[in-house]
Amino acid sequence: MKKITLITLTIIAGFLSTECLFAADAPKALPLIPPKAAPAAQQPALAKQTAVPAAVPAESIYSYNPAGKPDPFRPFVENEITAKKREAKKSISSIYPLQKKEVNEFRLVGIAGDQSRRIAIVVEDMTKKHYPLSIGTHIGVNKGKVVEILPDRVIVEEYKSKKAKRIVLRLHKNQDEVKP
Repeated sequence: MKKITLITLTIIAGFLSTECLFAADAPKALPLIPPKAAPAAQQPALAKQTAVPAAVPAESIYSYNPAGKPDPFRPFVENEITAKKREAKKSISSIYPLQKKEVNEFRLVGIAGDQSRRIAIVVEDMTKKHYPLSIGTHIGVNKGKVVEILPDRVIVEEYKSKKAKRIVLRLHKNQDEVKP
């Protein structure tokens, strides 16, 4: 087994070395260098032999007409990438439990404090956890913000569109009024 491997490696090395030898002998392409000026006596003779038209006809000049064609310097996938980034940015959910659900899914349980500083307590229905609210607290998936806390209700403003939407969470006096 070792002999076969050794013979195979020797043959491969032989092919590679001969390839390198022949590649070194091959003529290399010379860079194009403009010819040196010929002596004055030979120049007229060359000019007579190679008669090149002096003027190129105007109709053979190429011009680019960009009408109806895409701009070659603008990436064609840019719109798709920005749309995907926008969707990804919108779909990022908040890590805070108050911002994971709609405002209407919370139930106002109590309001504590005096005229200068009030704190409202809301309950998340599924987990039955209590969360404190103060003025300026963000709540809801539509970037709602607590604007005012009154003795019997909490007013939340949501900016889903350019116009603000006011949502009122009312404090229920007794358990019979609460709808499950």
